[in-house]
Amino acid sequence: MRIFLICLFRLAISVFVGLWGIYVLAQEVESASSKNLRVMTWNIWHGGREDGEDVGPQRVVEVIRDSQADIVALQETYGSGEWIAEQLGFHFHPRGTNVSILSRFPIVEDLSVHQEFKNVGAIVELPSGRRIACYSIWLPYGKEIWEPGTRDNQDLPGLLTACQPSADDLDSMLTQIVERLSDSSYAKIPLIIAGDFNAMSHLDYSEIGFDQYGVVVDWQTTKVLLDQGFRDSYREMNPTPDRMRDRTWTPRFPEQEQDRIDYIFYQGDLLALNSRTIDTHPVQFPSDHAAVLTTFTMRESAERSVDDFAFEGKLVSYNIRHGRGMDNEVDLTRIAEVIRKSSPDFVALQEVDDGVRRSGTVNQTRELSRLLGMHPAFGKFMNHDGGRYGMAILSKHPLIRIESVVLPQGGEPRIALAVEVLLPNNERLTVVNVHFDWLKNDKDRFAQAEKLGTYLKELKTPYLLVGDFNDRPGSRTLDLFSQGTVEAFKPRDQRATFPADAPTVEIDFIFGGPNNRWSFSETEVIDEQVASDHRPVRTTFQLKKAD
Repeated sequence: MRIFLICLFRLAISVFVGLWGIYVLAQEVESASSKNLRVMTWNIWHGGREDGEDVGPQRVVEVIRDSQADIVALQETYGSGEWIAEQLGFHFHPRGTNVSILSRFPIVEDLSVHQEFKNVGAIVELPSGRRIACYSIWLPYGKEIWEPGTRDNQDLPGLLTACQPSADDLDSMLTQIVERLSDSSYAKIPLIIAGDFNAMSHLDYSEIGFDQYGVVVDWQTTKVLLDQGFRDSYREMNPTPDRMRDRTWTPRFPEQEQDRIDYIFYQGDLLALNSRTIDTHPVQFPSDHAAVLTTFTMRESAERSVDDFAFEGKLVSYNIRHGRGMDNEVDLTRIAEVIRKSSPDFVALQEVDDGVRRSGTVNQTRELSRLLGMHPAFGKFMNHDGGRYGMAILSKHPLIRIESVVLPQGGEPRIALAVEVLLPNNERLTVVNVHFDWLKNDKDRFAQAEKLGTYLKELKTPYLLVGDFNDRPGSRTLDLFSQGTVEAFKPRDQRATFPADAPTVEIDFIFGGPNNRWSFSETEVIDEQVASDHRPVRTTFQLKKAD
């Protein structure tokens, strides 16, 4: 009897420990899923079987397991998906042979639209009860431009044509997704669209990436989602473009064009915490695409407005004279430190070099972006001293579009650099940076101002106009921009911005338009006497709610 009781007691303890382990594990999963959600997209290359029918898919399983992904958007599933899901203990939601969704959590509804080879969608229910709408997509291309010798950077129309099918398909697909989710029951469900887009990002191939890509291309595919308020989770978390770090095509063929063509876009009450590419395995990575992994957290709603404002932030305008200070030393780190102290949302920089010998052939915009962790945009005035000379904008918030507005030429070629950004409350704002002609006769300067004035009137977003106007209060250039805008007025005894060591003239200004959307507070000229020949201007702005 005693032995029986001991055995029974031991069995009870064993059962209790096992059940407790299951409970703890369940609590860990519940806790993790209620706070963080890891989403992966990955084209696994012919079902992952390129390295063998068995060993390849097993390596796919190992990469996914090591990533701790909760939801995986797969492309080129090709018969391996169900087995991969079984090994992971995941739910499997296929459609056709190509795209599929793997999920740690239950898939409760099919949302698929468009062609079965290119689109599969589902509602995933988290342990917390929250639901996520997820799509795994694959987009086509018109011509191979990744293999060696297949890309002609001089043929911009040809490059755009090669990737246009992906833009056309995505546009059609998005229309159908919006229609599929139009019922009010889906209104508060976050949406993720992830997959192999077979197209590059227009933001990666802007002027900021010219030294890496050798060409500026206004790719259309990524605009389809960004224009509709989606966020590119990888670029949002990795604001400084780096072609080799960012690339998803192709870790297996380094001789080919290395590009970022796989994305996780999202919309709704999600907040991206980090995002990275995955392209390693202890033996051999099993795919020709790198995977992208983004960790999200759930939030109750978009960031709240501040009192009567849609958004409140800070802006700095700074003519940095290619980083050359009053001591004749070129030092970007001290420029970055001046900016960092203001914790700005936006920075408008004038006189910026890219690969110019006089400043050490550095891409100054990218370097400042790296130092400050901000999204960069660069616009070229002209080629100069072995590189390019122009202006830049840095943004704490994701960029949607970058545009160089060509202005009439004066003593030098001139542009205005405009970036459209997506604010935390999902409203859009355009920041416009200027550096007008410096000649005493204002004929060319005013012509540039008039051209820019026409551009500003056509904007569909509120805007901040900021920069080195090379003109003074009371001039016809400043009077032109004072119409219909609000100026960030500096204190009466601290208006001068140039020269930095003993400023005597005010030529750097900030305006907000239209005037019914803006107010400014705490505007000041920063007492920085060495880092550049201009002193920076800082302001706190309030974007009022639209009427």
